[in-house]
Amino acid sequence: MEIATHSENGEPLAIYRALYGEFGVWARPLAMFTETVEKDGETIARFALERPLD
Repeated sequence: MEIATHSENGEPLAIYRALYGEFGVWARPLAMFTETVEKDGETIARFALERPLD
């Protein structure tokens, strides 16, 4: 993941690559990237490392 700055409002953005499907590159507000979500009644990180990077 890299951190970029939105050119219009200065908001920090997380730039990341999907680790599935077509492995696309995506941008998402950093606050959203690092937030927690509820899944199956449990509060978890929206994104988490599933396995160590090689």
